[in-house]
Amino acid sequence: MNSINLSSAKPFLKWAGGKTQLLEQFVQYFPAELKNGSLKNYYEPFLGSGAVFFYYIKKNNRFERV
Repeated sequence: MNSINLSSAKPFLKWAGGKTQLLEQFVQYFPAELKNGSLKNYYEPFLGSGAVFFYYIKKNNRFERV
């Protein structure tokens, strides 16, 4: 399966509850597999603006299935 390259993508909605500015603080709570790039599938059932997804797609962009 081909990898998806979305390295230039960014959150598509902006609102008061968005997490973009807080992501650096949240990273310590994310699973190690997400941080080290070994996670191949990414599912986010409550996408919101997609801040977490777009943060990691820029850092890692190795997801085979999104």
